[in-house]
Amino acid sequence: MDKFLIKKTKKQSSSGTLRSMKQARLHQLGGVVILEDLASANKQLSNPEVLPEEKVSILNNLKNKKPAKEILKSTGIGRTVHHLCKDNNPIVSSAASEIYEFWRTHVLHILHRKPIEVESDAETQRGRASAKKMIHLALNNSIIAEEIEIHVFNKCKKIMNRTYNRLIRKIHFSFKNNEDQRRRVNEMNSDLKEFVDDMYQDVMKVYAK
Repeated sequence: MDKFLIKKTKKQSSSGTLRSMKQARLHQLGGVVILEDLASANKQLSNPEVLPEEKVSILNNLKNKKPAKEILKSTGIGRTVHHLCKDNNPIVSSAASEIYEFWRTHVLHILHRKPIEVESDAETQRGRASAKKMIHLALNNSIIAEEIEIHVFNKCKKIMNRTYNRLIRKIHFSFKNNEDQRRRVNEMNSDLKEFVDDMYQDVMKVYAK
């Protein structure tokens, strides 16, 4: 009986499937970021002679990319995209705003993930929420305000003590009274951890006297 059976080879039975499959290129994967591509995109987006339609096309190609904060700063692409959020062309500004918010959310997500924080008690949560709001009022940027508060909380060994409250107040007034400082932080030109460390040192010097 077996000799009357026709067995299809793997190649025959799956040839249609194999033909329909396409191999993805490395640079097409969302998590892969190529520095040369970002540098090239930054150069084109910074060029006032590039047409708005071309800039939108470049921005759309960046939608799936998730560059680290250090790469956003080193290539200058973060600052450039942030600048385009205020572009006179509404299509360009809309595309840039969408990507910029996506990148900021991604950076904040990484910060939350390293290290994973243990959920605080209700009183601590309320206090931290109030601190984030206080920074946000001076900075007008809720995402970066949250990132700064996390650095402050970690710097104070995850305890809401006097040093924590003093540090939050100092940062609030630093942004409120220094427009240049607000601009540098909002455009991702400052290392936020280093910024918090400097503020911490200033607080310790004042109250050590």
